[in-house]
Amino acid sequence: MDMGASVIAKLKNKAQSSGMSFQVHLRLFCQEEFLRRLSLSRYADNLVLKGGLFLFALTGFESRATIDVDFLLRQTPGSVEDARRIVSEIIDTPSGNDFITFDMSSFEEITPQRKYRGVSFQLTGKIKNTKTPFNVDFGIGDIIVPKVEKRLIPTQLDTFTPPEVITYSLESTVAEKFDAMLQRMELTSRMKDYYDIYFIARTFGFDGRKLQEAIMQTLQNRGTDYDRSSFAEIISFSENDAMLVKWRHFLRHTKLPNIDFGEVTGLLNTFLGGIWSAIVNEDEWHKTWDSQTTSW
Repeated sequence: MDMGASVIAKLKNKAQSSGMSFQVHLRLFCQEEFLRRLSLSRYADNLVLKGGLFLFALTGFESRATIDVDFLLRQTPGSVEDARRIVSEIIDTPSGNDFITFDMSSFEEITPQRKYRGVSFQLTGKIKNTKTPFNVDFGIGDIIVPKVEKRLIPTQLDTFTPPEVITYSLESTVAEKFDAMLQRMELTSRMKDYYDIYFIARTFGFDGRKLQEAIMQTLQNRGTDYDRSSFAEIISFSENDAMLVKWRHFLRHTKLPNIDFGEVTGLLNTFLGGIWSAIVNEDEWHKTWDSQTTSW
């Protein structure tokens, strides 16, 4: 049986009913296979899945579709040469799926001026005559609160084994996205951070104290500058013309529903406003977030 041809045919069939394109399903399948090989390799505990693919998989592929794969690299050196060696070993790990191969390229150091560093590169998954490139980032030096979690990643096709990988906590996911907002303020091009926190707040419950601790430790670990008014400034971006243009462009580019940016910043205020006040007043936030009512 020609497994490559069979997989491509099944992914095309799936695309007809899912509302997502064949290219998206093919990319998710290639990313899934990389995670499968990671889970079978000796680096399974060194790479912690985070970012858009983590969220996308966690919600059964209902959140924002993503092109990149992001990891925290831990307990092992993280130079460009180290990353190249690690990735080479992972993609050569037998998974029983010989019909898909990977090429790796474009390894480079990212954000060398920051206190957290990393390596980015490109993988290209090849099945039959298809070539599917996607970017991968290995971040170094970040912290996870309260702890990493083991999760099964849903598969594109049910005949394949779900990869079990180490993932970020949702608390640290929110914390890093909030940190990115504080760093870039109105200069940001990362409107995905606003959408992702909005989506997370509407989907998952939280222990407020754990979320506060994740935000505090992330800001401290990354050396991020802020003052009492920083959060209010972020919320005021709903009336900033340049930010509204960026938001509309983001929605068009990602093909997401037309959500008003004021609704997003309003929920952001409800979700993180109390925690922010507790942080700047050196207090503790002990409430519980209910995603159904979007309230504490």
